[in-house]
Amino acid sequence: MYKYFAYGLKIQSDSCFEQFVPMDFAGKADLTIHHFVEDEIKQILKEDNQISVRGKDIFFRNYAGYFEARQGNELFFEEREGINEREAKEFVMGNAFALLFLEREANVIHGAAVRYKDKSIIISGDSGAGKSTITTEFIKRGAKLITDDQAVIILENRMPMIIPGYPSQKLCEDAAQRNELDISELVKVDDTKNKYAVSRSDKYYSEISKVDAAFFISRHDEGQDLITNTIRGAEKLNVLTANLFLKPFFINTVSVPPKMMMDCLAIADKLDMYTISRKKSAATQNQILDFIEMQID
Repeated sequence: MYKYFAYGLKIQSDSCFEQFVPMDFAGKADLTIHHFVEDEIKQILKEDNQISVRGKDIFFRNYAGYFEARQGNELFFEEREGINEREAKEFVMGNAFALLFLEREANVIHGAAVRYKDKSIIISGDSGAGKSTITTEFIKRGAKLITDDQAVIILENRMPMIIPGYPSQKLCEDAAQRNELDISELVKVDDTKNKYAVSRSDKYYSEISKVDAAFFISRHDEGQDLITNTIRGAEKLNVLTANLFLKPFFINTVSVPPKMMMDCLAIADKLDMYTISRKKSAATQNQILDFIEMQID
């Protein structure tokens, strides 16, 4: 049995998760990960939709395997025939963990977070917009990684607090090579998207901290190289809920739970929030970095 610590949880698993921090602890785990899915659940998923809810259990299937989040303290996964186990593990660390946090009444924003100049900031936005690139460049400027793909937010005394994930960042092959990383020394974690795990153990911020600002990055085809905007009023809630990790789940299966919506409202009220749209054909990386720095100084 493997034992880890990630997202503030003591984890035991019968399968190895190399990105998590090994932790030898006594007593009961907060989360147990099982490398199997019960036949009953697999049958439901074969007959039902790709995502199904039964009481406080949520389960789903995709091309990689079958997955279940149960009662907020157990995860089950099993890869499909012909699929590499590590491919299924990526969905455990992604969608399955997000569903687990839904069961634990935490809020998960799709994006990375860094600690920079004593501020904790979230870098979210569209897939392919450049979140990983901006996060990596901030780390080069001296930032520490808080979390890579899921920003888990809880409320303490109505203040949004971010729970650190684990000291690893996923980069696609060309991004890793641009940063002069030796692919042969990295663990490949996603065959479909050709992504590798990059250790950030020496550049990791492991403390729960107040979230100070969130930046939502997108792309456009024509016009100015960079378009920035401060988000105000009711639009803050709209942007925040649009970037929830489980947005597709809420669209296709159930509505956003009322408590989560109220929590998102409280989070949005306390955050400085900005949109950044970059022109696809323009080199805007340094402009984006400088804009974010200017807002948090």
